[in-house]
Parts: sequence; C-alpha cells; structure tokens
Amino acid sequence: MKLKFVLLFIMSSIGIYSQTVLVKYSERRIVSQERLSAMTDFLKKQALETYYYTLEYNNGISLYKNNLETKNVDIKETVVIENTTGREETSYKIGNKLIEKWYYKDFIKNELLFQIYNGKDFYGNDKLQEWNWQITNETREINGFKCKKATSNSFGYDFTAWFTEDIAVNAGPDKFDGLPGLILYLGTPYYEYVATTVKIDKNPIVIKNPVLPNETVTMAQVESYVRDKISKLKPSSTTTVNGSTTTTKSSIIIK
Repeated sequence: MKLKFVLLFIMSSIGIYSQTVLVKYSERRIVSQERLSAMTDFLKKQALETYYYTLEYNNGISLYKNNLETKNVDIKETVVIENTTGREETSYKIGNKLIEKWYYKDFIKNELLFQIYNGKDFYGNDKLQEWNWQITNETREINGFKCKKATSNSFGYDFTAWFTEDIAVNAGPDKFDGLPGLILYLGTPYYEYVATTVKIDKNPIVIKNPVLPNETVTMAQVESYVRDKISKLKPSSTTTVNGSTTTTKSSIIIK
C-alpha cells in the first residue's frame, strides 16, 4: 500500500511538471490619486498605461516575456505655461525600455536567468528568489479558478499573491514564484500583474535556454544599482531672460 502511494505521488508530480501552461498577463503601475492629480494629462496617460506579457511553462521550466505589442517607444512632449512671472516650458521624455524584459526559470536546477532594463541593460544569472510566502485562508475566484491568498515581506517590500492549486505549478509573472500553484494575481506597492487568460495544453513545447553575455548580475546587484540611481535622481532646469520675459525650461526623463 505504501509503495502504491509513492508511485502515485511520483506519477502525479511528473504529470504536473510535464504539462504545458500558457498564461497571458497584464501589467500596470499602481499610482495614488494624489500623485495622479499632480500630473499633466500627458504624464497621467503614461502612468496608467497597461502592458501585456506571456508566461510559458513546461517540464519544470518557465519563460515570462513581453508580447510583441509591448515595445519601447520614446515619447516626447513639451508643455508651456505662461503666467505673470514669465514663461515656463517643460519638456517630457518618456522612455519605456523597461517594459521589454524576460525571465527564464528552471525550477529543477533552482536557476533564474533574466534580461531587464533600468537605466541600462541588465543580464542576470541567479538563483530563484526566496519569497517566504505566508499562505492565508482567504479565497477568491480569478478567471474561473479558486485561488488562495499569500503575502510576503521579502526584500523590504510588501507583496500579495493569489494562486490556484488547480494548476499545481510554482510559476508566476515576472520574477515571482514559489507557491504551490500558479500565481494569477500579484500586487506590489508599485505594480500589479493580472492573468487575463490561462490555457492548459497536453502538447509539450520547447523553451530554449537563453544565451547570456559573459558579464551577468544577480537580482541583489540590480536592486542596489536602482536604489543608488533613485537617490541621485534630479530634474534638470535652465532659466533664460529675454527682455521682460523669463523662460524656465525643465527636463524630466522617466525611464
């Protein structure tokens, strides 16, 4: 009887790892009403933009990448405000290169490979992140799947995930994973990821191991770089006087 149970468990595990899971996710920023009210219409539109990604999973390997329509496009706009003190001209340049990214995970080898952008391109080779999830008794339905809520306070941030044990693979969007079921929703202080479609396919797919350059980084090194960059971030501003007209030009670059 014990041998039969072990064999059934092994067969069940093989079935889970060998199935193909295809998920489409939407990503968007979480912006407070206070911040939105302080933005121009141009910036508000960019802040509320939604981007789309695909997760492929098969045989213990997953690949999360941006869809073809989610591509970087530099957008520029100049806003001119004239008042009694002069003419204020602000130029905005929105760089969306950070939306182009991919995460490759090998759950058997505990391997995380990635390519992301934040001020510069990063190619990464790391272990899967340790999220230390706390699974709660809360449940909700997402796309017809019963989901459980899990929370994490890893790396100094609060994360909320909703995952389904109906699809018992420990994959998820972006760099997130590590739960006993597919993550269908992930919320961070700044972004949220929502599964819009889920497809289970019996036909296997081949997920190729990406080729990385010789110089790679870990997720911790990326986080350190970003924190240092944010601490030094300042908008540039120049002021010119032409007769009785004072013009102030500010440049804001959002990457």
